[in-house]
Amino acid sequence: MTNKILLNQIDKILKEKKISARKASIDAGVGEDFIRNLRRYNNMPKTDKLLKLANSLNIDVNFFLDALEKSPQKKIQTTKDHLLPIPITTIYIRGEVQAGQWNSAIEWPQSDWIPLTVPIDHRYQKFTTFALTVKGDSMNLLYPEGTVIIAVNFSEIGRNPEDGDCVITIRRDALTDCYEATLKIIQIKDDGSVLLWPKSDNPNFVKPIVLPTINSKYQESKMEGDSASTPDLVIQSLVIGSYNIVGKMNIK
Repeated sequence: MTNKILLNQIDKILKEKKISARKASIDAGVGEDFIRNLRRYNNMPKTDKLLKLANSLNIDVNFFLDALEKSPQKKIQTTKDHLLPIPITTIYIRGEVQAGQWNSAIEWPQSDWIPLTVPIDHRYQKFTTFALTVKGDSMNLLYPEGTVIIAVNFSEIGRNPEDGDCVITIRRDALTDCYEATLKIIQIKDDGSVLLWPKSDNPNFVKPIVLPTINSKYQESKMEGDSASTPDLVIQSLVIGSYNIVGKMNIK
């Protein structure tokens, strides 16, 4: 076991900063003999202390972690992985979705979209994801009103809805020719019938919405979407994540 590579990196930075090893250790709050003991005992330091030292010296901790990676002690590599920043991306809150019964599906004008920074979901990073704000309480055991849900369209990911998916379903009102949407959990029964279930502590929302049977004859639907659709209905989007707005809690 050797920390020679790490010590060389530390010495290089101390020289550039024109600061002694003792002062650097004290300023970092890791003990005045931290760097001296690395030299004396030739041991491997804990990464939390290296992080404190890096922060005190105003440098990227990866300067030290990369040096540890090159050491014979390979276990340090897994520790480095935990300290790496989580990759993020920006998506947009494009509108609202009703978690109650069917309600008008209205997307905000693009100028009103709200940017939202989220961790990259590697399962769907090649596809267009978007966000919506939840209205209503029929899904409040999962998504309280005000929750921001992250979704991707089934037509992009190339698969049909599956039993247990949380989905956004769109239907066209034949009388008004307007579109309505709802957020629910899908159940696909053996006979092909489809139920959209609420998940709520509101007794008004305990029964599912029953949809027409979904099967292959609907694949040529005029509505844009995946094959799980009828001429006037599309199970359009899959919910892949959410951000809850935390308020006061009921402790009773």
